[in-house]
Amino acid sequence: MTLVWTIAIVLSLLAVIDLIVGVSNDAVNFLNSAIGSRVATRRAIFWIAGAGVLLGTFFSAGMMEVARKGVIYPQSFFLTELMIIFLAVMIVDILLIDTYNTLGFPTSTTIAVVFELTGAALAIAFIKTSGPLSGESVLSDYINTGRVFLLFSGILVSILFAFLAGALVQFISRLVFSFRYQGRFRLLLSIFGALSVSGILFLIFMKGIDASSLLDNPMVHWTGEHPFYTFLMIFVGTFFLLYLLALLFQVDIPKMVVLFGTFALALSFAANDLVNFIGVPLAGIESFRAFLTSGGGMSPDSFGLSFLTDAWLRDHGLGDWVYGAFFLGSGIVMILTLFYSRKARSVTETEVYLGRQHSGQEHFEPSQLSRILVRQFLRFYGRADGLLPTNLRRFISAKYQKSDDEAEGKKVDGVIYFDTLRASVNLVVASILISLGTWWGFPLSTTFVVFMVAMGTSLADQAWGRESAVYRISGVLSILGGWFITACLGFLGAFILTLLLWWGTWITMVAALGFMVFYLVKSTRYHRRRQEEKEKFKKEFSNEIAQNIGWMRNAGSETIRKMLLESSKIYLLLVQGLLEEDAVKLLEVKEKTEGLRGRVKGAKTEFFRAMSNMPEESQDPGQFFIQALDYLTELSNTLMAMVNPVCDHVKNQHKGLVEYQREDLTGILEETTSFFNFMVHLEKDKKFAMLPELVQRQQALFSLIEGFRLNHIRKIRSGHGKTRINIIYMELLGETRNLVTYSVNLVKSLKSFFE
Repeated sequence: MTLVWTIAIVLSLLAVIDLIVGVSNDAVNFLNSAIGSRVATRRAIFWIAGAGVLLGTFFSAGMMEVARKGVIYPQSFFLTELMIIFLAVMIVDILLIDTYNTLGFPTSTTIAVVFELTGAALAIAFIKTSGPLSGESVLSDYINTGRVFLLFSGILVSILFAFLAGALVQFISRLVFSFRYQGRFRLLLSIFGALSVSGILFLIFMKGIDASSLLDNPMVHWTGEHPFYTFLMIFVGTFFLLYLLALLFQVDIPKMVVLFGTFALALSFAANDLVNFIGVPLAGIESFRAFLTSGGGMSPDSFGLSFLTDAWLRDHGLGDWVYGAFFLGSGIVMILTLFYSRKARSVTETEVYLGRQHSGQEHFEPSQLSRILVRQFLRFYGRADGLLPTNLRRFISAKYQKSDDEAEGKKVDGVIYFDTLRASVNLVVASILISLGTWWGFPLSTTFVVFMVAMGTSLADQAWGRESAVYRISGVLSILGGWFITACLGFLGAFILTLLLWWGTWITMVAALGFMVFYLVKSTRYHRRRQEEKEKFKKEFSNEIAQNIGWMRNAGSETIRKMLLESSKIYLLLVQGLLEEDAVKLLEVKEKTEGLRGRVKGAKTEFFRAMSNMPEESQDPGQFFIQALDYLTELSNTLMAMVNPVCDHVKNQHKGLVEYQREDLTGILEETTSFFNFMVHLEKDKKFAMLPELVQRQQALFSLIEGFRLNHIRKIRSGHGKTRINIIYMELLGETRNLVTYSVNLVKSLKSFFE
């Protein structure tokens, strides 16, 4: 009894955590289009989405049946068994989804909760069917395997279909409206907007309200019985309204569609996906309340749960103040998460970057599969393009012509990632596909549909050019693979944890909850540190201020100075890690070095983009700055050339430095640190007249290194030292010399740039 009480309380607390974690990942589905097209400020978009989320929570009661009886057969379990299943599902779900949030990866919370429920229920089913009282029961008596298989196969089909549908509709839309549709095509845009709004409202009625406690409402019932007339009335009314607004007030119709679509899609996600976060805790709380009110004095180990097969929560949930408060509280928590979750912004940023119109710094490294796909597509495109008539090719090319600002993804008030036409298509196609899936009873994941539609429209809009395609496709493949990993990890994690909870009860529960809290704290700190680095980078390279050579001198000089200081710190930690044989410190050094290389690469990309927007007279001196960045690149490569062998040496537990080597490296470390401090001071104050003194310090360091190198060679000849550490020592001496050389050359380039 005490165990069941405790689990019920814990489930209530875990529901809040899972809401925060889940919404942080799922918010990208209804925020992506509005944020990517910058139809409004981020705060305004959050308020619009928040209104949809809050309203949608009260339409979600019907979908809670999925957690109760959609995957498992509750009548086959007793209360204690089901509470253990639900506890395992919640802990695994929080850990799994938070990991994706920390990495900035969107995933399917629907897939996660379905396979977690399957894995946890399977664990209990194994225990029950293998026990002495199993009777004639089999695994299929406990798990709705047919529905799980149908869901998985439906998702596989929807991935390809959503991608193709998004690409086709976007291609046709672009041929009709081109990239220069602002202020034009009022009639066509009004028809487009009316179709869009009508399709989105179908999502609300057919997938949101239809599954809610308002199913018996006469208006809702009539809508379900007469879908064509409902659609026609909405279309006609919306068309005339939009056309009048466009004529009288020059309203941007695609912008209105995006804002309305954001609200509607947020409502739909709250109505349909809230079950992924609170469906399991609600089912547990409902089971526990039924046990308390039974009054029979029955043990929770033998209390049956056949009542969960009824649709009581859908029909009466909002009438119960406990559940009503639960839904209201869920809506408030989700809205607060939208405004304050940093991880939600990371996940949104990943999807927006994959679909952005212009090239730039990419988030994913190319894979062999992405290279093969791009190569094969280019071959196919070359052959297909040759078969098209010349006039048709010219027509398509003209429709895809962009202005300079559109090509670079810029707007008067800042950077955009794609225009409102593509954002509208993203929302409309995704909404209609989800509506049709509901209408035909075809199971699919809204996350899969929204993401693949967005990727399809990106492809059709030529956002994946030859400069970025291999990176974007690698990102899409990574996210698709991540979804299937979600299913596997969710299933295995819940299966194993359920077994441990069954056998270990209190000890396992306390340990699992303690680990979950520890993991959440560590992941939050790690994510905050990563985001702070990204925010600094964004401030330094904002396209809104990258307009003249003065900006390059100020922002660029500060950036290089920070990277020089970071290089000095990395070198210090590297030598200290080798002296102390500290593998943990060296791992940190390796991460810092990789981060430095990434920032240097990003800096070069952004400064090249900045130079292309500057007047011609500013571009000649800019070449010296680019040269400085080249030396900075070599400097970071040199650090990496030192870090990798040192890390491997220490991790492999090889013998460390002998005494004279330790003394030599300590002396070099002191001199090199002093050299970097002097160089940074010289650059910061722009005292380039002191450059000869810097060169003298460089030569002194060279002499010191050469002396140590000759002495070491004599030691080797006399039989001192071990081969592996000798190689590491000599490599450090040589790379330190390179480090100093590139640093001085960098300062010389900066001197030419400023003069």
